[in-house]
Amino acid sequence: MTSESTEYLLDTYVWVEYFIGSTEGEIVKNLIESERVHTSIISVAELSDKYFREGLIDEWEDRYKFIISKSNIIQLTMEIAKNAGPRKWKLRKTIEKIGLADAIIIETAFQNKLKIVSGDPHFESLDNMLFLK
Repeated sequence: MTSESTEYLLDTYVWVEYFIGSTEGEIVKNLIESERVHTSIISVAELSDKYFREGLIDEWEDRYKFIISKSNIIQLTMEIAKNAGPRKWKLRKTIEKIGLADAIIIETAFQNKLKIVSGDPHFESLDNMLFLK
């Protein structure tokens, strides 16, 4: 009898924690080294925005290369895009300020049967989470 290992979708929050070397980042480091991890293309865009906003353009290039070498990047599909809006509005019933980017990441995990790894408070109440706090 073989057991299927869990596959994880790392969100933007945990990549930031990983790169700053926080305690939460250590958990992410262990996942990257021992599990199959994925990243939504939306998280790549959010990270790009963060590093450019903070003037860390050279640092971003190295981190971008690392992310694409260590995780499978999941593209935005028509199905994910189609379902992201309804998912956002359903989540808004309990998570007042959840945004579209978060809904896309959640929908990406749902459609690819992945467990989300995050420490973002918007994600705390969700099922199928490894919440780092």
